[in-house]
Amino acid sequence: MVEERTDSDKVLQKVILHPRGVMLWSQDSIRLFHQRCKTDVVYIDATGSIIQKGKGRSAPFYVYELVVRHPNKGASPVPVATYVTCDHTTSSAMYFLQSFQTDYYRLFGKTSQGRPVLIMCDGSLVLLQAVAYSFCRVSLGQLLKVYYDIVTGKLKDEKMKVPILHRCLSHVMRNAKVFCKKHSPKNYRLSMHVFGLLTSAATLVEMEDILFSMAVVFSSPQCGENVEKHFLNLQTKMLNMGISGDLTEVTEEDLELDMGPTPFQRHFEDIIADAPVQDKGEPNEYYSPTFMPNLVKHFLPQAPLWSALMLGNLSRHGKGPAYQNLSKKFERCCQLDTQNYTSDNKTQGIMEKSQWDLKRVRFQRRRFTRLDDFVHIYQKTHCALLKDTRWTLSAGDKQGSPGKAFMYHHY
Repeated sequence: MVEERTDSDKVLQKVILHPRGVMLWSQDSIRLFHQRCKTDVVYIDATGSIIQKGKGRSAPFYVYELVVRHPNKGASPVPVATYVTCDHTTSSAMYFLQSFQTDYYRLFGKTSQGRPVLIMCDGSLVLLQAVAYSFCRVSLGQLLKVYYDIVTGKLKDEKMKVPILHRCLSHVMRNAKVFCKKHSPKNYRLSMHVFGLLTSAATLVEMEDILFSMAVVFSSPQCGENVEKHFLNLQTKMLNMGISGDLTEVTEEDLELDMGPTPFQRHFEDIIADAPVQDKGEPNEYYSPTFMPNLVKHFLPQAPLWSALMLGNLSRHGKGPAYQNLSKKFERCCQLDTQNYTSDNKTQGIMEKSQWDLKRVRFQRRRFTRLDDFVHIYQKTHCALLKDTRWTLSAGDKQGSPGKAFMYHHY
């Protein structure tokens, strides 16, 4: 397959012998990424249910895909790069993303660095770290420090080009389901609804208020006026946000994500420590002693990755030239009808739709044990997908393209 490749239709980019893996994309898919990522969301996720491990193999294969949303509403999302590997590590995922970026820079130049405006992925620490290093050029811990400066009004960099990294809300709520069942089994529904309230917090003040009331309600062994007051506060916020209904459709997933101390964790620890815990009176039916300590340990260190703190117009967090530039950038994006970056990006089902298409449409529910079978079908479907959406090339790209601009027309 490598020998039969042609420059005009090259999809198979790299073959890795140990650990076994392949990387697949084309110049047309790179151009699509360039055209979409500046003003819209880029998605990355992994699935492990297409290629089975062969006999004598100890590790299963994972299929990573970098996906962009189709600008035409209702059309299927388009994978711009795919990586099949049995090595589910940060270094492996980084190699994939940086290999794709290398080809991207060859086509559009180094000035395109930091181009994606928002990158959304699942809750895997492997992917979060790989995206932080590859697209944001810093470690995940350093990235969270930058986000802390933004939400506390301390941002000084007027030309901040660091992409926003965010977790898909559906994955977050799967984590939360397991977490609440373990640490608040008697008040599972309440704790899940309150967790949903946390994900909607758009400012640090909002999140502080929610966590303060949560600490009083869940950490007070006895009930009293103070517990009732803060329970009413949470209830009012949930009603205002429209958080209600059945949570049974949320499927379970991995429980916790340990990241170590971050500025957000230290900040929220201080807020929760100041909460007046009720220790006199009747027993508190909402008392869950392990709920708040483990929330601080496993979720709050990475709060901007799953809440609304870093979504929308970030100029709400502060004043000065840096925040004015963020506002101008957001307003420019709002005027485009080919993006949804300025909308509620906590969950849109894009990756789920892409994986559904991969499994049921492009591969017609087939499962493989050989990489060459996967690659053979992938190349055909990749080319057919790009032809079907009628990518057309024209001269004169003002963005730094080597002589060609990428124009997008729906078939």
